[in-house]
Amino acid sequence: MVRLNRLKLNNFRCYASLDQTFNTAITIIDGVNGSGKTALIEAIYWQTTGRSFRHHKSVDLIRHKQKQLTVFSEYQSIEQHQIHKLGVSYSKNNKKIIKHNGQIIRRQTDVAQQFPVIAIDPNAFLWIDHTPSFRRSYLDWLVFHVEPNYLRIWKQSQKVQQHLNKLLKSSVIDELDLWQQTYAQLAQHTTILREQVVEQIQQRFNKLIKLFLPTVEDVTITYNKGWLSDDLLQELSNKQSQHLKQGFIGIGVNKADLVCLVNGLPAQVVLSRGQKKLIAVIMYLVFIEIFENTHQQPPVICIDDIDSELDDRSLSLLATYIQQQPRQIFLTTVNANSIKKYFMDCEVFHVKQNNQNKSELYS
Repeated sequence: MVRLNRLKLNNFRCYASLDQTFNTAITIIDGVNGSGKTALIEAIYWQTTGRSFRHHKSVDLIRHKQKQLTVFSEYQSIEQHQIHKLGVSYSKNNKKIIKHNGQIIRRQTDVAQQFPVIAIDPNAFLWIDHTPSFRRSYLDWLVFHVEPNYLRIWKQSQKVQQHLNKLLKSSVIDELDLWQQTYAQLAQHTTILREQVVEQIQQRFNKLIKLFLPTVEDVTITYNKGWLSDDLLQELSNKQSQHLKQGFIGIGVNKADLVCLVNGLPAQVVLSRGQKKLIAVIMYLVFIEIFENTHQQPPVICIDDIDSELDDRSLSLLATYIQQQPRQIFLTTVNANSIKKYFMDCEVFHVKQNNQNKSELYS
């Protein structure tokens, strides 16, 4: 199990400085909207993944009128009783420095593997109604954590697809057959790895759906790989004229999707808003279960604005389920009293902004 023991922030969003230790399995952070409670768990997630779950550009995370942010943490591998130190700095000239135990780390993915963090934010609760690219990112992030070679193969397929699109835009026909063949091979390999994980998703989803939505029958997760036949190369050849006209390929791994069906119909047109949110919760619990089964340790879990997204029954079910295993969980809310009753071994922090618009944390 990995546990975050200490977090230090400098010029991260509304935090001029913060140095906080965490002593319990469950940490509840409450505060009014705009106070900085989400920014705290965003910092945890950004440090390990290199991405914000709210913004695409890291430069937007630097506090107003400042040139650089830093996020430092001490986390512990409970089984090995070893304390690790992770520091990430990012400046407005897009220079990032990552240090792990004093050593410079070149790849963000190395950090994500050593210190895994999963974030469930309000955007994640829209899993069913979201775009295929959003659900595809969910799948790719999970496959990355399960299959060691996946990231390399996926990146190769993306580069080849980009080159194919350049050829199509320029109408360079002579090279198309060779690059289509290369892309088809990489896409097939990518899809095989994805489908292996999708099978695990389906098995665990079928178990959890009975717990969280017992009254809804025949709910399934299906995978559309992004093309129709078993022969992608033949489909690419058949659609070559069409792709030349549009300037890009319209089939392949970047058209794949995970789809939720209810009695064979799209879930987004059948389920209620609350039921859709529960499906989203289930999908992230599935993610956590598969990750834990693969690595024999749980990730740190961050859930943003939890009580505004789930009703009391759903919140109680989620709290009971995620506390069955030893996990470290960070929760944000506008009212800690509304959710504290569901969680054992928890500490509560309150976020407020002072008269200089700087966020501060109080116990």
